[in-house]
Amino acid sequence: MERSENFQTGTLKVSENVIFTIAKNATLEIKGVDSLAPVAPILKNAFIKSEKNNAIKIRLTGDVVEISISINVKMGNKVTVVAEEIQNNVKSSVQTMTGVAVARVNVTIAGIVFDNTNNN
Repeated sequence: MERSENFQTGTLKVSENVIFTIAKNATLEIKGVDSLAPVAPILKNAFIKSEKNNAIKIRLTGDVVEISISINVKMGNKVTVVAEEIQNNVKSSVQTMTGVAVARVNVTIAGIVFDNTNNN
């Protein structure tokens, strides 16, 4: 699915892959995010390889997009603060880079990652 906009000189199309990449990069640059956390695959799709994991889901409806992101947070960070920063950064990045309005950014905290480097 893609979003299309007509101009006098031609048409601009923004694909879900572009929105996915922007959302992924905007999420991973937030302090406290350890990684994206793929949701368990549906059995019928478990063996189909895809460049996109299902940690980020994009839903385009008309001229707006809804983005759902599942992440792992580094231990010691407030999950509410990390989630809010992700929401603001993803929304701002997608809207600025593509011109597509973001209706909402849903963030799911799938886990907390503990730093095991202190174990001797």
